Amino acid sequence: NTIRPHSSLGYQPPAPQVVIWPPEPSGSAPVAHSAIVTRPTMH
Repeated sequence: NTIRPHSSLGYQPPAPQVVIWPPEPSGSAPVAHSAIVTRPTMH
């Protein structure tokens, strides 16, 4: 089975890169900052 060697070797594909948003200044649109999801969702 050379089509899916990861199933036989127990290899897991690399996780997607998680983008960490830098903290914004306290006086810079707090409403827009609250709309950004702070924790990544696991699918």
